[in-house]
Amino acid sequence: MKLDRTNLRILLVDDDENDTELLRLALVNAGFTHSITHFRNGSITLEYFKYQKATDSSVPHIMLLDLNMPLIDGVRALHRLRETSSFRDLPVVILTGTENPEKRCELAHLGIFRFLTKQPNCANVISALEDFMGFYNQEATSLAMRRDPIYLHRENTLGLKGGAKSGEKKEHDGAVFDLRSHPRFHLRFHLL
Repeated sequence: MKLDRTNLRILLVDDDENDTELLRLALVNAGFTHSITHFRNGSITLEYFKYQKATDSSVPHIMLLDLNMPLIDGVRALHRLRETSSFRDLPVVILTGTENPEKRCELAHLGIFRFLTKQPNCANVISALEDFMGFYNQEATSLAMRRDPIYLHRENTLGLKGGAKSGEKKEHDGAVFDLRSHPRFHLRFHLL
């Protein structure tokens, strides 16, 4: 599935109601129409991920995580989340009220996608989400092309005359391509 502004599943973890509302409005105004899952602290977020794993439910494509929260802050929540193999690769955008080089260094080894300072217009968050969707879609396309030789034949990338259909044999430069021997792969690309 190609990600776009209508189907991107976002998890927002932030205890500040004003920041949360600003971000929600900015995303809606930018055309992000899929509902946003929101939690106010790391403790609830970790419980949510336990439930998602136990029920094999759909998880978010990306998490927007505030650092300073009650109970379990963003740093501890991310450390614990990364300990779980199921969510080790979950893309995370860190949101913080202040630029903090020490925190950036502390979190760098946890594989964050972006480290952003909160802005009233949230333009940097929208830009980061656009970048993420671009990377995701590019990787999904690349993976599909590597796994599906028939796709390559159908697009005449090997110069086969008349296209290629499943179940046919085609000749090109003295080589015979038996398309019946290539299994079809249906792409189910998940970053998680």
